[in-house]
Amino acid sequence: MNKKDDRKKYVGLRLGGMLLFIVLSILLVKYTAVGDWLSLDRMQSMVEQTGFWGILIFIGIFVAAAIMNVPGTAFLLLSILLFGYWQGALFTYIGALLGAWVTFVLGRTMGGKALTEIKNPTVKNLLLEAEVRPIRTLIVLRILVQFSPLVGYTLALTNIKQRHYMIGNVIGILIPTIGLSIGMYFFEDTIRSLFG
Repeated sequence: MNKKDDRKKYVGLRLGGMLLFIVLSILLVKYTAVGDWLSLDRMQSMVEQTGFWGILIFIGIFVAAAIMNVPGTAFLLLSILLFGYWQGALFTYIGALLGAWVTFVLGRTMGGKALTEIKNPTVKNLLLEAEVRPIRTLIVLRILVQFSPLVGYTLALTNIKQRHYMIGNVIGILIPTIGLSIGMYFFEDTIRSLFG
């Protein structure tokens, strides 16, 4: 086996390991008590019993959920139901930024910059756009997919700098946070029934 084949195998193993981690995380939330624990009633009880610490625990759970690919949009809605519009949106914004940072760091640690090894010209052009205009790319991605942890995992595998990734998230995550909070204001009764 030559050096090129070794490199492909190494990249494939890193990508496979990261994909396995993401799939196992999703299965953990879907098929264990972890998913049940994230209900509105349990979260409300936790916040009421712990006071100020409940806020920090909520943000910590949000970050852990981001690592396990739980949709962050659900956390925004849950946060507004728990803390109100202003505080809920603020706590979600902080949790989403921390979750975005952690998923990026985990993705870079597990997968390195594996996507830079891909030879497909279409994929290379898409990745080049993310690397040349990282902040704009992040803003667009966050508008389209809001708080998706897959953005962090995927972009971690490129040459994008962590600083640019976080600047893009600071701006990009703010937009869906405001938009979804406004939507929650108009559809609160319907959303509350979903979490009930």
